[in-house]
Amino acid sequence: MRRIHVVGAGVIGLACALRLQQEGHHVVLIDRHGPGEMTSRGNAASIAWTDVAPMASRGIWRKVPGWLLDPLGPLAVRPSYALKLLPWMLRFSRASLPDRLKRSVMGKAAINKRALPAWERLWQASGTGHHVFLKGCLEVYDSHNHVTHARKGWKEQRHHGIEVEESNGDQIRELEPDLSASVVGGALVPGWVTVDEPHALCVSLATAFEQDGGKILKASVSRLRSEGERVVLHLENGEQILSDHAIVACGAWSKTLAAQMGDHVPLESERGYNTTFSDPNVSLEHAVMLPGLGFAVSQLSTGLRIGGAVEFGGLMLGANWKRADAMASQAARLLPKLNQENGIRWMGHRPSMPDTLPVIGHSRHSDRVTYAFGHGHHGLTQAAITAELVRDLIHDKRPEIDCTLYSAQRF
Repeated sequence: MRRIHVVGAGVIGLACALRLQQEGHHVVLIDRHGPGEMTSRGNAASIAWTDVAPMASRGIWRKVPGWLLDPLGPLAVRPSYALKLLPWMLRFSRASLPDRLKRSVMGKAAINKRALPAWERLWQASGTGHHVFLKGCLEVYDSHNHVTHARKGWKEQRHHGIEVEESNGDQIRELEPDLSASVVGGALVPGWVTVDEPHALCVSLATAFEQDGGKILKASVSRLRSEGERVVLHLENGEQILSDHAIVACGAWSKTLAAQMGDHVPLESERGYNTTFSDPNVSLEHAVMLPGLGFAVSQLSTGLRIGGAVEFGGLMLGANWKRADAMASQAARLLPKLNQENGIRWMGHRPSMPDTLPVIGHSRHSDRVTYAFGHGHHGLTQAAITAELVRDLIHDKRPEIDCTLYSAQRF
């Protein structure tokens, strides 16, 4: 039995802690805020295992200039952060080249294909399956041209064995009558899975972890180093912790710790916004994706959540709440009955890699430090399978996926 410390108690860290605990290890979770309090608190509540397209995809650069001209559009860069972002954007550009794009699709499809079965194993082991339900997802468009372009993506999904049912506007409104007549077409993806409330799921996972003897330490790790057969974790309060193994799973805040272990990964904060309306006057039976507008609408137990989009501005700049308001206004065009009163706005930091693949693997200087971060929009989706891959790597067992695809040293 090893003494393992997991740095970060978001959904990735929680899944890793639970899986390693189930293997008989003594596991301690360390987080400065608490379980599920940061990025995992405000996600879109979807286990989007059916998604195989990387963000850096064919033709993406034709869209980016138009997006950047709209400060409230699907993708924005804060002017004061543009120069710092340039190296990441150059890597993002290279990731859309045919050979690199093929690698990204392969890596994303491989991990997402195994995401749902891994979650089913974790839900059963932790008793948290009551948070999950199969709703399916509607991908909707208000332009026939957008539908035509979307067919390429649907074809790719079908190639990977994912069921996609193209539908016209009337068929979509039969499934979701609250959608407006401006919706002209789209597709139903029946296999899409939704959780009732992502923060509640995190709290339940943390409760299961503690009930089985796990410990959660509210603290911040400022430094990480290997020392012989041990890993030393330095806390901001001056305390030092000796560990047999450390997992770095602190999302967009993982970059500094990885650099201390010799891995300078191109990790950026991809800031996402949402608003949750507790009394929306709209009830959806499916998750609704609006790719042309860059956001999604999710029915949660706590209300209707409207959020998404991409803003690059680092970890320190304040929120631009006009972005959340703009998405809510756009959603109101497609959901005319939407009551926009009593909305709670939120902004979080998605840990984004330029090739859309996470970082899962050992550090450059020590196999006693393992990374599990950089999942971008798919942290909730890929949490359970990431935990199983981390378990296999720690046990020197060959994972079922080639983890060189996700190595920090791939750059």
